[in-house]
Amino acid sequence: MKKVFSIFFCFGIVFLMSVDILKPVKWTFTSTPKKPAIGQTVDLVFTGKIEKDWYIYSSELKVEGPNPTELDLISNGSYQKVGKLVAVNPKEKYDKIWEGTIHYFVKEAKFIQKVKILKSDATIEGKINSYTCTLKDGSCIPNKDKFSFKF
Repeated sequence: MKKVFSIFFCFGIVFLMSVDILKPVKWTFTSTPKKPAIGQTVDLVFTGKIEKDWYIYSSELKVEGPNPTELDLISNGSYQKVGKLVAVNPKEKYDKIWEGTIHYFVKEAKFIQKVKILKSDATIEGKINSYTCTLKDGSCIPNKDKFSFKF
């Protein structure tokens, strides 16, 4: 019985490790300016390199159903969010599954979030949440990628 449990346990660990391997979007995080003064507004730039045959949804969708790309910011009093997450030049198409026009990215996605720096040594941390879907069969996987900006 212990052997059977050990075998299932090992297979379970291998399965859980393999789930995280599929990452069709690789994110980079930059800011402009790099060293802002207190009171200055900063552009946080999120750039995702998307593998061939995959796409992600934009931050603003005009249809009900698919999950848009969103930021989950950790509030700490050192910054103030200014406006919404802005998608830079997404593509647009009619999607018969969602019965409406969607905005999405292939190859590369770019988003900008403006923040105002309130304190010296400000830190902005959180996750960018997106759904990556394959063009081959339409299946989608969630992505949650952590980021950190230190000023």
